[in-house]
Amino acid sequence: MRQPNGSDALPHATAEHQAPPVGRLRRFLSILARTLLPIAVLLGGGAVFAYLQATKPALDRKPVAERAWPVTATTVEKITIAPTLVLYGTIVAGRTVDMRPLVSGRISRVGRNFAIGGLVNKGDLLVAIDAFDYEAALSERKTLIAEARARLSELTAELSAEREIIQYDQKQIAIRRREVERRSRLEERGTGTEKSLDDAQSALIDAQRRVFERKKRIGSLEARIRQQRAAIDRSRVALQRAERNLGDTVLKAPFDGILSEVSAEIGKRVSTGDKVARLTDATSLEVEFQITDDQYGRLVADGSLIGEKAAVIWKTARRSFEYSAIIMRVSGKVTSEAGGINLFARLSDTGLGTALRPGIFVEVHVKDQFYRDVFRLPEEAVHGSRSVFVIAEDGRLDQRKISIVRRLANTILVRGALKAGERVVTRLFPEIGPGVKVRVP
Repeated sequence: MRQPNGSDALPHATAEHQAPPVGRLRRFLSILARTLLPIAVLLGGGAVFAYLQATKPALDRKPVAERAWPVTATTVEKITIAPTLVLYGTIVAGRTVDMRPLVSGRISRVGRNFAIGGLVNKGDLLVAIDAFDYEAALSERKTLIAEARARLSELTAELSAEREIIQYDQKQIAIRRREVERRSRLEERGTGTEKSLDDAQSALIDAQRRVFERKKRIGSLEARIRQQRAAIDRSRVALQRAERNLGDTVLKAPFDGILSEVSAEIGKRVSTGDKVARLTDATSLEVEFQITDDQYGRLVADGSLIGEKAAVIWKTARRSFEYSAIIMRVSGKVTSEAGGINLFARLSDTGLGTALRPGIFVEVHVKDQFYRDVFRLPEEAVHGSRSVFVIAEDGRLDQRKISIVRRLANTILVRGALKAGERVVTRLFPEIGPGVKVRVP
């Protein structure tokens, strides 16, 4: 078919036919530019780095200095020391008496300080029992003794009279005996009668019988006198008992002390043995405290504990009170529950004015055994419980073997390869070791 304008149709068709090759070239050049540009940038950067590296100034290298670790140290000295054991105990009464009346009756009076916690001196009145019956018994005993003594005087007078009379009877016997002898001679010569001799002999026998009866009477009087004297002795004992009972109607404090467990009042009737109060000796307070078997063994290693001094400290909210004491007794057996031994120390500076009372909890300070030729170090200075580090003269550490003798509150006593005057590191650090250089700030 023919176009309306034949001359324009052919050139147009030729241009469309030539367009594709030109577009492909442009795309190729664009891709090539995007690929080569980063490579060129990298190559340029590398060239600049190489240039800078080649032209940088040379540096002089210095050796690294050795570090000296800061430490704390102490200079050790060889010592002999007796550490103080800090123990705990309780105040107890060294002497306590239950006050009981020795006679029965009604209480008529009580002492001025007869109350719980009352302070009494030796000889102060505690309670007094109505003494009427005991005064009457005493008067009766005195009367009986007076009667017995009067009867003894009567018997003694009778005995004296009998002894005087028997002397006359003895003389009568002598006279009667001579009369018998005279009449016997007369009868032999024939001038006397037998009857007169019989009468003389009868009179002699009567005189002898009277002397015999008199001696019997004297023996009886002597026996009665002995009985009377025994009765007087019995009455005297009864009188003493009555006097004692009368004195026992007044119950007094046997020593300076503090009253407790008071259970009596005026008008109350008490019997013998009824407890009216308990009296604690204020001058013999003790502290009872316990030590372990190991501590006891160390303390007795240097001798007996009896007589050793101790310090007793009572701590209150406001202040502390310190008392001196002396160890007086050691318990007779080991306490199985706690595995220790109880000791008793007598406080030496107490009295009625003391504020201490039985039951108060206190500290007890006792000197331990002597440790000779030991070094005292902080517990932190020990490495592995067997060694310490000593600072040598060149400032480097030297490890030394030691053995722990005794641990105290915050220090330890050691023996080992140490010398007096050496400096021992008191606090370890992770890098510590033999040969490490250290400095003491």
